[in-house]
Amino acid sequence: MNIVMHHNRLSTFSPVSLADVILLLLIFFLLTSTYVLEPGIRVKLPRAYTSDVVSRKDIQVTITTEGKLFLNDREITLQDFSTELKKLLAESEEKTVIIRADKSVTVDRLVQIMDIGRGVGGEKFLIATRRMG
Repeated sequence: MNIVMHHNRLSTFSPVSLADVILLLLIFFLLTSTYVLEPGIRVKLPRAYTSDVVSRKDIQVTITTEGKLFLNDREITLQDFSTELKKLLAESEEKTVIIRADKSVTVDRLVQIMDIGRGVGGEKFLIATRRMG
């Protein structure tokens, strides 16, 4: 018995398979983007309705609830802060310092850090916040 198979091409395009692929890609990117964590020191940033995303190349000063001071994810003492910040500001084009302070840090401490930063050449100071909602 001789069986003959005919291969006929479909003359119509089925968008269902394309929609399935797009849906799967959308689900994949939504799931993976929610698991991206910000590396570094854990601080509870204050919340704000208006907050912008800034680049990671700026100089970051982090102040924890315990009062520890970090300069670009490296722990530093207050005595060494001005000299180390001055070195980083000399290499930076924008002279921008991002302050990531825990929400329990006093305003006095923030002003002290900003005053030291301005004294060694910092021109623009940003306070990091979390977007509400």
